Amino acid sequence: MNDVGNQTAQTRRPVDALQAPETAGRRVEAGLNLKPSGRVPSAASLDHKSGDRTVGQYAVDDAVFSCRDVNVFYGAKHALRNVNIDVGRKQVLAMIGPSGCGKSTFLRCLNRMNDTVPGARVTGSIKLDGNDIQGPGTDLVRLRARVGMVFQKPNPFPKSIYDNVAYGPRIHGTTRSRADLDEVVCSSLQRAGLWDEVKDRLNRPGTGLSGGQQQRLCIARAIAIQPEVILMDEPCSALDPIATARVEDLIEDLRESFAIVIVTHSMQQAARVSQRTAYFHMGELIEVGETDRVFTNPRHRLTEDYITGRFG
Repeated sequence: MNDVGNQTAQTRRPVDALQAPETAGRRVEAGLNLKPSGRVPSAASLDHKSGDRTVGQYAVDDAVFSCRDVNVFYGAKHALRNVNIDVGRKQVLAMIGPSGCGKSTFLRCLNRMNDTVPGARVTGSIKLDGNDIQGPGTDLVRLRARVGMVFQKPNPFPKSIYDNVAYGPRIHGTTRSRADLDEVVCSSLQRAGLWDEVKDRLNRPGTGLSGGQQQRLCIARAIAIQPEVILMDEPCSALDPIATARVEDLIEDLRESFAIVIVTHSMQQAARVSQRTAYFHMGELIEVGETDRVFTNPRHRLTEDYITGRFG
């Protein structure tokens, strides 16, 4: 997020970096008042052949996703190495790190979108509610209904606003009548904070909405089929600060019903919206833990260097 966006967000959600982190509200801003300390020293300590080296607690008690020893290869390139992490139910997990570090690659593992990449190969165990989604018998249509996706750039279908939201329930057969479908469309748009803005023009093209409205329409489309998990790949990178603030507020509301995994380059955004944060570096999951702890007391030097701006 640019400086204007940061100032807008800080005005909307003031944070005193010298106060203790809030335990049930907004998060402290990333990278404030951190001093060099005796962390795990460097990337040299990460032996690619020795298995997991992640710092922090990657397991959670109530996991919707449980991932162990996940590796991703694009042809001969080893893009992601030995990732172990859980996604907690009704929590937001933020994934941060420099460009090309493996965040989006891992995100795409969770609904097997890497299957669409020629030469891609994923190994390891990725379990959704205890069932390994890597198995040959996995129904990908059903999987992607349970694990919705919101992309970096809003991508409404070239259909009406109504038909955008109704698309998933129609193809999955989750509604029995037009009245049921109307209710799903209305409730999804309300939960996405878009109903009051579009209720009088549901038959108009979704592509005619503003960028922020289009992204909320895509979120409404994702939640219309009641997924268990929502994946968000930099959902605010193309939005202005006001639209970003609305999407962030929406994320906080949605986590009461869904698990959310978000990739973001904005550490301030990660600090505001998430309960747990994972830091990736050069295909490794370096550190994971509660967001307050990761941003105020990182345990790995690479994490500290990134969130304090020494590199990245």
